[in-house]
Parts: sequence; C-alpha cells; structure tokens
Amino acid sequence: MAAELAPDVVVLGTGMAGMCAATAAVEQGAQVLVLERAPTIGGSAAISGGYVWTARNLDSLRNEDAGEFQRHGHFVVEGYEDVKRWLTGFTPPVTEELPTLYGRGHKFDIPLLFGTMAGTIVSAGGRILVGAEVTDVERDSDGVTLSVRRDGETSTVRARSLVLATGGRQADPEARRSLVEGGALLPPLRGNRFSRGYGAAIATGLGGRVNTANKGFYGHLFAAGVEPIAPIDFIIFSLFQSSEGVLLDADGRRFVDEKRGDHNNAAAVAAIGGRALLLWSQDVQERVSTTPWTVGTPLMDRWLFSRDRGGRTASAADAAELVPLVREWGYELQTALEDEAVRGRIGAGRIFAAEVVPAVTMTFGGIEVDDAGAAVDGHGEPIPGLFVAGGDTSDIYHRGYAGGLCAAAVTGRRAGTVAARLAATSERVAAPNA
Repeated sequence: MAAELAPDVVVLGTGMAGMCAATAAVEQGAQVLVLERAPTIGGSAAISGGYVWTARNLDSLRNEDAGEFQRHGHFVVEGYEDVKRWLTGFTPPVTEELPTLYGRGHKFDIPLLFGTMAGTIVSAGGRILVGAEVTDVERDSDGVTLSVRRDGETSTVRARSLVLATGGRQADPEARRSLVEGGALLPPLRGNRFSRGYGAAIATGLGGRVNTANKGFYGHLFAAGVEPIAPIDFIIFSLFQSSEGVLLDADGRRFVDEKRGDHNNAAAVAAIGGRALLLWSQDVQERVSTTPWTVGTPLMDRWLFSRDRGGRTASAADAAELVPLVREWGYELQTALEDEAVRGRIGAGRIFAAEVVPAVTMTFGGIEVDDAGAAVDGHGEPIPGLFVAGGDTSDIYHRGYAGGLCAAAVTGRRAGTVAARLAATSERVAAPNA
C-alpha cells in the first residue's frame, strides 16, 4: 500500500451497502478506494440467505413497523424495483420474485454478485483492500484524511467523500446488551463479527449523532446455551417456528402476538429481560422439519440441532409431563395450560419446548442521516463529505423489519452516488433519484 493515496471517494466496508456504494461511485466516474477490516469481502451479506426483499408497499411497512424511530424505511420500499433492476445488471437473481413475510423479493448469488461488482470497481481504476484498519479520521474543508494500517504499515488517505458502511454495532457486546431490558443478559451474536460500531465511532468523532434510543434490532430466537461456531449455525439455531408456537414469561403469561414472526418475537423477548419459554406442537415440529423455511433453505430439525449442541430444550408426551421439566428452568406452566388459546396452539399430542434468548443480527439504532444519506451533526445539519449506508444508518426500522439486503443496496447506491457527485463539485448535492 502506498504511503499516501488520494481517491475521490473512500468506502469503509464490503458488505452489500459498501459494495453498492463503491460500484455506484465508479459509475459516476469517481476514483474509489474500498477498505475492509476483515480478511475477505462480503460482510453480513456473505453469510445471509441472499434474499433482496422488502415490504410490498408503504402500508405494509407501516403495519409491520409503526415505531417512532422508523424514519427512512420508505426509501427501501420505494427504491426496491429500481435497485433490483440495477443488481440484475450485474448478475441475474437465482429465483423469480417470491412472496416473503409481508413483502416480495429475489434471491441473489451474493458471491457472484460481489465478484462482478469488484470487477467493475477495479476495472474502473478503483482498489479494494482487505485487512485494512482505519486508526484515525480527520475532516477539513477539503474532505477527509484517514490513517490506515495494513500489513504492518500505516498510510495516509485523503479523499473528498467518505462512505461509512461498516455494518452496524451488533458485534459490540455492550451494544447488544443495551438492547435487552435490564441489561443482565448478553444476547448471542447472529451476524458479522467485524461490525463492532467502527462507523458509529468515526461519525461521532467527526461531529455526527448516534441514536442509541432506538433499541430495535433484527434477529431470531435461539435456544439458550447454543454457541454458534460457523455461519450455518445462524440458520440452524434460528427457531422460526416461534411464529406458530406460544411464548411465555417465567410466570406462564403470554406477552406477544407470536404470529408477527420470529424476528419480532426476538425483540419481544428482549423487552422482558431476554429469556422466555417457547412451546410448539407435534404438528408444527413435523412441518418445520420437512418444509424449507424459504426457497433454497436446507431441510433441518432445528430443535434437534439445538438439543445436540447444548441448547436448553425438551419434549414431553403431553402438558402434564412437561410441567415439572420446565419448572426446573424457572417457568410455571400450569396457569398457561388453563388458557384455551394456549392449549389450542400447542395441541393435544407431544409438546416441544425451548428456553429462548434473542440472537442479534443487526442493530437499528445507528448514525443519524438526512434524506441524502449524509450524516448529520447535533443541529441536524449534514456533515460535508460524510455519508452513511446499510447497517450503519439509523432509523430505517424500529419496531419491525422489512429486509436488510434491500435496505443496504438502496442506501449504499444512494450514498455512493451522492458521495461521487460531491467529489466532483464543491456544491451541496441533492439526493439522487437512483
């Protein structure tokens, strides 16, 4: 790496947001340098299912997420069709458009997509450097100056624009702990271990704001005690069947409408301290073990995997047999069994159970931005030359979720386009229609 580099735009991060930002910037004619802390590109997208999806319309988004901090989700819904066509220009999706939850989307081959984007970036004169740690960032009227350490050497990078696309704060243990009421439980990480809030730290150092009041997150329920050791475990351990089961607190009370989905159930469990009892019927167990959760998802018995990997799980021939088992875990079940709705959901046959905790994939509270994706200061004014994308962006969602890869693609493309335009002019740039 040279002692000093002077690209037009620097992008931090190579997940969906970062790769889209860098690609959009080179499409605008900018010279781009992409820096990735991890040893390979891909970020959270590389360990995802590859589905670029979002809510079907704004009404669906509002029904899913009526949270007070849900401010930027409309950009994702409104930008879906255009960003889908743009991504398809690099590599066609591997599925037709499919319904998913309350929306629709396509599955993309993420390694192929990113490989094609990398070729676009490099062939336009850009560079992608992995294993690169940014140790300092300063800003002046001409742009930003970064100190970058790689392979034991420190170099200086000067650029007109900087795009933060480091993936969010979820790999920071204290950030995860703050999402759980009371802070006693440290939720497991279900995502990229390099997304430790580096983007947020840079933004605050340059005068930006981070909305830690937004405690929303995307994640799924794991059986207490399991420990992910490979990306496939993020799928294996996710108890999607909670949407068809019953969630109870320690006193045996239901506290959530489970039908809203496992991702919302995970947030509900976090809101009561981070632990709950999940029950589901034999019928549900058989169905989720023999039917793919989404197209392309391998068939698996998540309860069995969780049991064999140390998760707190049980099954019983009937409710009476289950009562003493879960009492040892600290849950009183008898009152719940007197509830007709509970009995209807768990059925009359064998019952499956797990003590569950929320596993966190992505935080929703991050760097506050304006409608052009620029980081804002304490007065709500945009910070010149500083842009934000993907999981680093605050308030795309709050109390619901409508797709992470689509949000990353839309905000990444927007940030890269505006950053490149700013690099070519000293005037403030309006948000693109891209």
